[in-house]
Amino acid sequence: MKIERIDHLNLTVGDIDRSVEFYKRVLGMKAESVSDRRAALHFGQQKIHLDAATSVIAMSDEKRMPAHICFITQEPVSEVMAHLERCGVPVRMGPGPRAGAIGPIQSVYIDDPDHNSIEISSY
Repeated sequence: MKIERIDHLNLTVGDIDRSVEFYKRVLGMKAESVSDRRAALHFGQQKIHLDAATSVIAMSDEKRMPAHICFITQEPVSEVMAHLERCGVPVRMGPGPRAGAIGPIQSVYIDDPDHNSIEISSY
């Protein structure tokens, strides 16, 4: 077996609407409402499921650690930084070099509203 790519991942979030707004406005994703406690964010050929922290799906009786996601963009890091500034999103770390899946990348790090670590990178 050989894994080809990420299909989807799930994030547990405190507020579905707040998270949908963030991922649409800052990262340009398209949103789909699944229920009042669940949403899906589409980008490229992948998606992120957002599960409300109080839903059964989120297994709210378990302590969850924030997630880390690395997104690749074609834009240079300088344009990413300018976009984040226009969106009022503080950069937590970077820009700087990192090791990507297929080689060196330049990355900046931000946090989503639930303190999940978002890495935005370009090759």
